Amino acid sequence: MEKKFKLGVIGCGFMASAIIKGILKSGILSNEDIIVSNKEGLGFDAVAGTGVHTTYNNEELAKNSEFVFLAIKPQGLADVMEEIGSIPVNKIISILAGVKKAKIKETFPCAKVARCMPNTPCSIGYGAVAVDAEDFDDADKAFILRLFSALGTALALSETKMDAVTGISGSGPAYVYLFIKGLVAAGMKQGLTEEEARSLAVSTVIGSGYMVLANEDKTLDMLIDAVCSKGGTTIEAVKTFHENKFTEIIDKAVEACVNRSIELGGGKIEKKKPEIADGVTIYTDGACSGNPGIGGWGAVLMSGGKVKEISGGEDSTTNNRMELTAVIEALKALKKPCKVNIYTDSTYVADAFLQNRLTVWQANGWRTSAKSEVKNIDLWEELLALTSKHRCEFFKVKGHADNPFNNRCDELAVAECKKRINALKEV
Repeated sequence: MEKKFKLGVIGCGFMASAIIKGILKSGILSNEDIIVSNKEGLGFDAVAGTGVHTTYNNEELAKNSEFVFLAIKPQGLADVMEEIGSIPVNKIISILAGVKKAKIKETFPCAKVARCMPNTPCSIGYGAVAVDAEDFDDADKAFILRLFSALGTALALSETKMDAVTGISGSGPAYVYLFIKGLVAAGMKQGLTEEEARSLAVSTVIGSGYMVLANEDKTLDMLIDAVCSKGGTTIEAVKTFHENKFTEIIDKAVEACVNRSIELGGGKIEKKKPEIADGVTIYTDGACSGNPGIGGWGAVLMSGGKVKEISGGEDSTTNNRMELTAVIEALKALKKPCKVNIYTDSTYVADAFLQNRLTVWQANGWRTSAKSEVKNIDLWEELLALTSKHRCEFFKVKGHADNPFNNRCDELAVAECKKRINALKEV
């Protein structure tokens, strides 16, 4: 039997009203197609002026709606299920955070359930919504995706990914606000007014997002590299982010959010087994008498109070090849996967990792941004293979300064050069 309403929304809070208004604005449904319910005494101010039907009776809504849309807080689910549990509801859409489809099917075992995760920017039409509508046929699935597409970007995903979605887009707006807040505070510290800093920071975040969308053929690393001029200002800021482990902080924050989502859903968090062994600190350096010419390399490896020095060289090479070889040979000396901090005074080596140039080169078929072939491809490929076995982080140090380990590597590399020069003189 055909229902009176296409969509019955249980709940009339911030997100529910935003979804209803988005649907009406897009023309997917008319106000005559929608009924919304709320608790006695709370009223319907949030949807005032929309013309949708309203009721305080959830049972009436469930009886007369083709799709029952659950837009309440998770802690209110039990009461709603008790009210409508005797009604043969066949199609349910839920935006309840942390509540799995299986929980709803305990009351409605024969119902088709779509689980969706919107975020707060949906309220202004620029949201991101993950939609699991795998229970439904193609027509109903398309309808559900259209509902949420009116609020921004709707992405069809399996329910198994919903905890991850919570950590990225569900909670993501708060991360972005925090970043903007940091930019504003930093701008004010540098002399801008709060209004000036806020305007610049917000416009920059919005514009950068559009740049990503407008350049689908480019990786994020390529976009970063395009802003980072050698010896310029941006590259110094990006270096600071890397040195302070910016991406690791993001990773930990998202993991904490996802873990909490798993807990709220009644799941258990699996403790991750350590993937790597003890930490190792490596200092490396290369030298060349003439460039090209006779070369040497040196490395100092430290772990658990133990120190190991290694060195070597070649009769015909370049300084950059020796810098690369020093890192390669140091990593070859490790007997098992490790967390490795690698310190080098070579801008050539350090920036390839810190400025993500390796990623750009690989994406361009081992060509630079100037379209010329990358030099020393054989060594870069060998180094990449070795770094993939460990958890490596690179650090740039000032050469020939006051760092005793860097100076020791220089001594080892120069000694190898002299040894080979003297050996050739004796021939």
